[in-house]
Formats: sequence, C-alpha cells, structure tokens
Amino acid sequence: MHLGFSISATAAIIGVAVIMVLEVSLATMFPIITDLDESYKEMSERAVESVQTEIEIQNITVQINGSLHDLSIQIKNSGSTVIDNTFVDLLINGTLSEFSTSEEYWFPESNYTILANGISGSGLHRVKLITKNGISDYDTYVV
Repeated sequence: MHLGFSISATAAIIGVAVIMVLEVSLATMFPIITDLDESYKEMSERAVESVQTEIEIQNITVQINGSLHDLSIQIKNSGSTVIDNTFVDLLINGTLSEFSTSEEYWFPESNYTILANGISGSGLHRVKLITKNGISDYDTYVV
C-alpha cells in the first residue's frame, strides 16, 4: 500500500510541474505570437501601400538667383494613396535638400509644385524625389 501512494504522489508532483511549465511557457509565448502577428499585418499594409504609391516629376523650371539657382518642380501623385510630404525627401545630386510646398498632403491624380531655393553648381544636375515607402522618381536639369 505504501508503494501505491508513492506512485500517486509522484504522478501528482509531475502533473503539477507540467502544468506550471505550460503556464510559464504560454505566458511567455503569447506576447511574442501577438507581436509577430502585428508585425506581419504592418508589413502587409506597407507592401500594399508601396504598390499603390506612384509619383512623377513632370517638369523642372530653373531660375538663376545670382551665383545660385532656384527650382520649381512640378509633380503628380499618379498613385492611389495620399502622400504626406513631411515624409518625402528631395535629393539634388545625391544631397538631401530642403523644399517647400503649399500642400501638406498630395492626393491621388493631383499635381503639385515643390520649390527648392539656393542650389549651387552648374551643368547637369540630378533630382530624385523619394516617398516614405521608398517609391521615387528621377529627373535631370541643366544650369
């Protein structure tokens, strides 16, 4: 009779230990699985937004300003997403350049003008406009 009690006690101890291990494991894994699921959702949203974003530099007008020059860049949001221009970068010859525009949001199928002032150099210049999700357009102009 003493042997049966030892087996029962051992089974109870092992059962409690298994339940504790499962509880700790699940409590640790649940936030990880939730974060992973949220990350996949965000990645999917970014991929869809990237596919639906398209911009076009339509025209660049140069105005000489002493030894410098100013640009007026006409663009079109030809995609189907609204672009927040606070997350748009303008590169001129590979250098990040400041620009201004009258509209904070660029709506689909609409045209906008970007102004960049005080640019130095002569000859051929390369312009690149980049949205927050990496979609970009290139153009060149000559001073």
